[in-house]
Amino acid sequence: MLRSVTARRISRLRMPVAALAVALLASSCSLLGGDEGSDAAKTGTGGVEKAKIKVGVLPVVDVAPFYRAIEQGYFKEQGLDVEPVVMASGPASINGVINGEVDIAFASYPAPLLAQSKKVAEFKIVADALSAKQGHLVVVAPKNSTKFTKVSDAPGKKIAITARNSFTDLAPMSVLKNQGVDYSQVQWVEMPFPDMMGALERGDVDGAVLVEPWVTNAMKKLGAVPVFDGASGPTAEIPMSGYVAIGGNGKFATTSPNTIAAFQRALAKAHAEATDRSKMEPMFVKYAKIDQQTAQLVTISTYSTSLEANRIQRVANLMEEFGVIKGHLDVKTMIPNGAASK
Repeated sequence: MLRSVTARRISRLRMPVAALAVALLASSCSLLGGDEGSDAAKTGTGGVEKAKIKVGVLPVVDVAPFYRAIEQGYFKEQGLDVEPVVMASGPASINGVINGEVDIAFASYPAPLLAQSKKVAEFKIVADALSAKQGHLVVVAPKNSTKFTKVSDAPGKKIAITARNSFTDLAPMSVLKNQGVDYSQVQWVEMPFPDMMGALERGDVDGAVLVEPWVTNAMKKLGAVPVFDGASGPTAEIPMSGYVAIGGNGKFATTSPNTIAAFQRALAKAHAEATDRSKMEPMFVKYAKIDQQTAQLVTISTYSTSLEANRIQRVANLMEEFGVIKGHLDVKTMIPNGAASK
């Protein structure tokens, strides 16, 4: 069934791009201005404590709704002037929020959960970002591969990942374990996503664990073949990323509850629109630097409109299962007081 994904995606190249062009022309890249919060945003919960905030982000599809919230003025409606700060990497984003360079940071969940378990800082999850649908996190093999064509072929193979103890190894290991395959025999090879394309083409690795838009790029440019989906079985619809802040005495997550609530409302409004491709594809092109043709093919995953501790707990449990986190981490303790949680 996974092999049919390629055909479906390529067939969508024939779709008209008029709607995309209109959306691109309508979008604006100007930052929001003004220090004062709107009266509407201040009604009921009080005014925001900090009107101007910096948010560390990465150039990935996960943050597409965040940029839409900026462009459509959703943060401004809530009394916020949000400045995106593009970070060089996931670790840089985490370090940025710890040292106060940014107030809120986008992150793949394993990083802040591991840091929380080690008491590096008091991390608070202020908003959920993306949960993986089938097709977003995929283990692929080179075109015409005969060595790696099914799940049971994985032991002994060299498979590219971004880093150990990340979703790129944890999710596939969970799927392999669930299917009774010895994941301990896989040779994980660490490299950045951009380098995986060349490694696959040269035959340096037998496979690669990719996320969107690299999944689509590898299929379109290299003819890469899906072997199995990393977001399936025990990891189906697993939350992959969110926005975090630092709590504690005098820290943003403690001193600015109204600001966080305003941020959540604005982001949720944009997330609710994320099922509309015509609204997300321009953000992919503009901020994740994906060409328009690829943007039409990318799997759009689930952007959550609520913050539920029990869903994110799945990530902590996965990390505990494979020994990344020692002991038990209760994600509920990472949800700010007053935030929507279940």
